[in-house]
Amino acid sequence: MKLYKRNDTALTAEYKFAPGHAEGQESTAKNQIPKDLEQLGELAIEMLYDKNLEVSKVRPFFWSLVEAYVDRFQLYPFDVSKMLFSHLELNDYPKDQIEKLVAQLESQYEKAHGIPLRESTGLLEQQDKMDDELKPLRDSLKYAAMVGEVE
Repeated sequence: MKLYKRNDTALTAEYKFAPGHAEGQESTAKNQIPKDLEQLGELAIEMLYDKNLEVSKVRPFFWSLVEAYVDRFQLYPFDVSKMLFSHLELNDYPKDQIEKLVAQLESQYEKAHGIPLRESTGLLEQQDKMDDELKPLRDSLKYAAMVGEVE
């Protein structure tokens, strides 16, 4: 599973690590090149609190980190299910988005396993097909009953 692709649009913080970049600023962390992941993490957190930082710059940066992590370790650096529920909770469980997600999951499950996820789904689809086939017959019976009452 090779998910990592070089993303040239990702935020490159290299210029922030360059010596002398933070001249005149109160932070000493920005004046040093990080020596390990702990220092890099502290610097990244500090940079995230910058008021002028735009989401459009941060998102590609984080995505490239996640892609590199998955490429290296073949797993995500977080619990994907927990993140999904956190996302849905953050957005107050949007009905249309959840319905679309459930339909996608059911479709993918059926493609992968050859059977519907829920038995009722398959039964409902069969019932719908039968209803569509029987509708003309029902309509003609109703019409015949109405004509019989009139005569």
